[in-house]
Amino acid sequence: MHIRGYLFLLLVIPCTQCSFFPPQAIVHNTHQSIRDLLDPPGLSLDTLLRSRASPNARLVRAFHLSNTFVSPDPTIHANFLRKTGSLLRAAKDDWAGFNGVAQQAVELALSDQPTSFDTFVRSATLYTTIVGLLDPHVDMTSPRVERSHIPEHHLEMLNERLRRLIPDQDAYPNPLDFVIPTWETLWRVVAVTLAYVHTNAEARRAFLNLTDHPDPKQFRMTLDGTLPSVENYMSESLRLHPPVRHITRHIFRHSLLTTFLPDIIASRIPPRIETHIADIESAQRSALWEFDSSPPEAFDAARFMREPKACELLTFGAGRLKCAAMNWAPMAAALIVGAILNRVDGVVYDIERGERVGERTGWDGWTLRKVA
Repeated sequence: MHIRGYLFLLLVIPCTQCSFFPPQAIVHNTHQSIRDLLDPPGLSLDTLLRSRASPNARLVRAFHLSNTFVSPDPTIHANFLRKTGSLLRAAKDDWAGFNGVAQQAVELALSDQPTSFDTFVRSATLYTTIVGLLDPHVDMTSPRVERSHIPEHHLEMLNERLRRLIPDQDAYPNPLDFVIPTWETLWRVVAVTLAYVHTNAEARRAFLNLTDHPDPKQFRMTLDGTLPSVENYMSESLRLHPPVRHITRHIFRHSLLTTFLPDIIASRIPPRIETHIADIESAQRSALWEFDSSPPEAFDAARFMREPKACELLTFGAGRLKCAAMNWAPMAAALIVGAILNRVDGVVYDIERGERVGERTGWDGWTLRKVA
């Protein structure tokens, strides 16, 4: 199995187990209740980190991760933010370079043989993420970037393959600490956006304009002054199909009885754990997002041209633990989409549609095929 396929299996299996709400979970599906859950007033950073890390314990077992998403340690959180901030600043200072990496990654991912759509997108996004964000000095055409097969149960071998791609052990002690948070969500955004825009002539023109002029101004520029910008298309993709549909938090409740007990005894009584789930997808498909004749469940980038906007996107969370990449990821994904559209033009390569878009089985039947 290719490295990208192995990563996908490891990520999907544990996530699939959590795709159904556990018994007695408290589900939040309005913007206000989700904001209250993710950014509660008066709580310490330590408490917020513990609330986020506890539900992600399975990722420690699966991948031996040690980043802020699985650890309640504020020092690990600060170090992760500092490293991530440095990487994102460097990437945003060189969008032209990132765009070139995306173009090269797409060339490497293309095949003369029919390829499942999601495999192709995962491959192009993985190479772009590793080179364009984590290590801009990697030569993607070098022998050490081979697509070698590894047994599905060998996590050690997976890390060894990633180490070849990300050789700086001091900067990245565990490559998966950075690969998973970036690549796993980014490829989903790229895939969903492609599914909606690849047959839309106006959208294609907007994305190809961005590949010609890869800068934030072009990203935000409306097409001909009246049609949606690339930013509008990305926002609609993130709204309709958030890459993380549900965000889980554990709330620790101590019994009132402990207030009447000596500290040495009270400390031995474990707190009751409540599972709270922010249903991002439901909130972003609510009636608040209806636009003229476009129902909330329809893909319509023009809804983001309306002023004032219905409400904020919750795709990146809320509050102090909001995703650090929220100002980088939409344009990064857009450049990958543009790079793919530049080559998958319906003449040489084409996309065959499946029945559904996104989610866990949403890419069944989707194929990338060379036609000329």
